[in-house]
Amino acid sequence: MSALDLALQPRPAAARSPQGDAMRRVRASRLAMAGLGIIGFLTFCAIAAPWISIQHPDADGIWSAFMRDAKQPPSLRHWMGTDKLGRDLASRIVYGARTSLLIGVTSVSLAIAVGAALGAVAGFFGRWVDAVIMRLMDIMLAFPSLLLALGIVALTGPRLLNAMLAVGIVSIPTYARIVRASVLAEVGKDYVTASRALGASPMRLLLRHVMPNALAPLIVAASLGIGTAILEAAGLGFLGLGAQPPLAEWGLMLADNRQSMTSFWWLVTCPGVAIMLTVLGFNLLGDGLRDVLDPRLRGGRR
Repeated sequence: MSALDLALQPRPAAARSPQGDAMRRVRASRLAMAGLGIIGFLTFCAIAAPWISIQHPDADGIWSAFMRDAKQPPSLRHWMGTDKLGRDLASRIVYGARTSLLIGVTSVSLAIAVGAALGAVAGFFGRWVDAVIMRLMDIMLAFPSLLLALGIVALTGPRLLNAMLAVGIVSIPTYARIVRASVLAEVGKDYVTASRALGASPMRLLLRHVMPNALAPLIVAASLGIGTAILEAAGLGFLGLGAQPPLAEWGLMLADNRQSMTSFWWLVTCPGVAIMLTVLGFNLLGDGLRDVLDPRLRGGRR
């Protein structure tokens, strides 16, 4: 066969990896891409806040003579208006994206780190280990999450860091139960039995074989959980137990301006819409990932 014939022969199709197939399904999911679009926009605003804002978020109207810039409605100069101290509301909303994304990612990371470890150990080893861990999780679930978070912040003090820790702690049981259920579904499969028969140690079996196959529900729960964490932290901020002035945080901005809700609508509408869009973005992403990663739903909506 000549070199020309070899060059004209069709090349075999590249083998598809599971990760590549998952990425293609994510790109084909309208829900996931809509959520990614909203989250990407918020992330851009958080990163580029110093360059796209017209004023430092803590700059107040004392710098303006007789507070002339206070509570100004949306205009070409301040396109979201100003607050009661004359601060540009759009700048504070943009900087608040940093705070909210930090809260969501940090809280969920803490909850996953602890909850996934507890759930994996409980589901893999079973017996009394499972009983002890899951009864502790049941005790935590017996309290309403916001009430438990309020108690933790009341004990540790009203600070942003303590609010993030509280939101992360109250989310631990959710991730522990999800991972435990996924691990229980995997430990009885043939590949686990074969690996155990070949002499794989329990930790190697858990970390190298079981956990990688039990991550799909955890990824979906994490994407949904970030929105929930942002919402709970905003609630703590609204109650004065989260971020403290003068930090730009959306829940705190709602609390500061709740008395002006009827007279100066933009003071509560803008941070409220920012919270809604952020939670919506993560919920859409979680819904899309659930459709993509769950084999039973791959024929569902896109």
